[in-house]
Amino acid sequence: MVKALIILHAAPDAPDQRALTAIRLAGALLADDKSVTLFLVEDGARLADPKLAEDNPCRALFYELLDVGLNVQVCGATLRKLGWDEGYLLPGVHKSSMKALSGLMTAADEIVNL
Repeated sequence: MVKALIILHAAPDAPDQRALTAIRLAGALLADDKSVTLFLVEDGARLADPKLAEDNPCRALFYELLDVGLNVQVCGATLRKLGWDEGYLLPGVHKSSMKALSGLMTAADEIVNL
């Protein structure tokens, strides 16, 4: 199975809509029967905030993809910076690290950085 990795740095409320693009791409890759990991770092981690506004265009699709098994990992240093612990994260979102990201990059057939 093809392994895809999407690295998201952009906030879900950024005007350029990179976060929404990342979520839509993740859905399309999953629909193509690819294994997809979404790695959230810096402002991108805010996508996994349980307090993300309900009217945010990323929220509904992100939750839907979590429900179908999207692998979502968040940089542990970013979690500390935000003052979040693992218990704060949405179900299906996991604390990770840059070392883990390095492994994901090595294993990935396709990498997208947004």
